[in-house]
Amino acid sequence: MMAQTNDWKDSHVTYDEATGSYRVDRDSSELLSTNVVLSIAAIEGVRPTQLPPLAQTIDPDALETVFGCSEDAILSFSYAGYRVTLDALGSIEVVPIGDTQPLQ
Repeated sequence: MMAQTNDWKDSHVTYDEATGSYRVDRDSSELLSTNVVLSIAAIEGVRPTQLPPLAQTIDPDALETVFGCSEDAILSFSYAGYRVTLDALGSIEVVPIGDTQPLQ
């Protein structure tokens, strides 16, 4: 599973040093919620199962529904020490929140 996480980071996640944020090239063959979890796991260098369940933060089904039927949706939420911002065009931005410590 760590190989999958490393592969995901190499192929989907780009760090912008100027803004301190990560940009995710969304994989449209995966659910949006899966893109979020895999991206943060890759950034943290952990298995996706080591992150808290996304459903404790946001309803993954509602996330898919909103972005599946809206052409101008933008949504931000906090998850696992990051601010995640999604838009209807498929953009995903992940920004560390404050002085949070990496997951152990």
